[in-house]
Amino acid sequence: MGKSIAKSKFTELKGLDRISTAVHGMNCIWREISKDDLGLDGEIEVVVPKVDGNGFETTGSIVKVQAKSGISYVTGDSPESFATPVKKEDLDYWQKCTFPVLFIVYHPKDDKLYFKEIKAYLQKEIKVFQPPFHIRFTKASDQFGVNAYGEVCRHAQVSPLRVSLTENERLFSNLLRVSKPIQSFLIHSPTPWKSHKDIYAVHAGELPPFCIVDSRLYTLTDLRVLDCPLRKFCDTADIREMPAGRWATDESRRSGYAHFLNRLFGRHLARCGIAYDAFHHRYYFPRQNQVDTEFNLSWHNVRTKRDAPSRTVAKHYQYGQFTFWRHLALNYRFINLGSEWFLQLTPKYFFTEDGVKPSSVEIAGPYTTTLKAMEHNQAVLNHVLFWADFLSNGKDEIVIELDGKPVMAIEKLPASGVAPFAIPLDPATFEEKEPPPRLSLFESLSEQETYEDLF
Repeated sequence: MGKSIAKSKFTELKGLDRISTAVHGMNCIWREISKDDLGLDGEIEVVVPKVDGNGFETTGSIVKVQAKSGISYVTGDSPESFATPVKKEDLDYWQKCTFPVLFIVYHPKDDKLYFKEIKAYLQKEIKVFQPPFHIRFTKASDQFGVNAYGEVCRHAQVSPLRVSLTENERLFSNLLRVSKPIQSFLIHSPTPWKSHKDIYAVHAGELPPFCIVDSRLYTLTDLRVLDCPLRKFCDTADIREMPAGRWATDESRRSGYAHFLNRLFGRHLARCGIAYDAFHHRYYFPRQNQVDTEFNLSWHNVRTKRDAPSRTVAKHYQYGQFTFWRHLALNYRFINLGSEWFLQLTPKYFFTEDGVKPSSVEIAGPYTTTLKAMEHNQAVLNHVLFWADFLSNGKDEIVIELDGKPVMAIEKLPASGVAPFAIPLDPATFEEKEPPPRLSLFESLSEQETYEDLF
């Protein structure tokens, strides 16, 4: 009969293997300690790229690693966090160490690694020395993987190469290409009215998208139809039509074309159930009912081609005497780059007192600032991708309709470009050679636009 092996041993080995894979993915050196060394399981020696781009070089800077693997090291588990029980003698030992120590835990259910630099954690969290002894992890910020290279360097007191000129990186914008421009005619007729604002001031109901240029009213709705609400503002004896595409390419009419695009998209947002606050010029997910205090939506990430975790679009919060709702929100506009039109999505937040009434600036301002400070490029890109998927209603494109018929379509995947530089080990590093996209953000900008306009 062979030797018995506990099931937990394989979980332990799997955790160490995952650490090894992550460290090697950083192009660093992982050394596993074969025997128990008073609470240490291995060490990471930081390796950095050479300045000339020809390979890597060691730094002599090392961080030690204490690893734990298995469900017994996961307590109080939730989608946001969990805790790992530890012994008092381990805390005392780590506190006395003269070198940085990464405490890395393999979470079997999540199939992920999480970590803390334990010495810094003990200095900050004094209560950890009070029973029950445990280390708490925040899942969103404490994952250990290739992306943790910068943190490892920081704890090892090594300055990594910030920009590599020997690698390329794909950068995504917040621009969605209009793949099918307005597929209809502009119907126009003389009008005595000077602007669309004057007409809205006297008309109580909803009106089809229109604009007034050179004393003529232009609309995508047929003015020859007797029940068209715009007929009373026109001289119906002189009704003409022209392809809408002419305005898309006519420099003197581009602002009018953008007006039609904006109006069509605004109506599409309303059909998708998105509310609009005119005072703050903000589109947002409204509160759905008077019972639930949180609303979530599932979505599909078109960039990764995978279903993404559900996203909270509206939620009630209470902190002491302050109570409010936080809503995912959006601003948008259509812009012209070269011969193409793009929908620019700018993710925002919106705060209300009860799901309807906007919160005061004193409440909304500080919370918005805090949220924005926590969100980096990847988080903002995911906001854009989420909105694109939601507004597509499960279709391959965002299809805009007028009078029940599709009149234009917008791509869901944002326009991107391959930069001639990269942040080393960044997950967006571009390695495969691909044909250039229809629009390269680094090659096809019109003279009227700048890089600043894209982001």
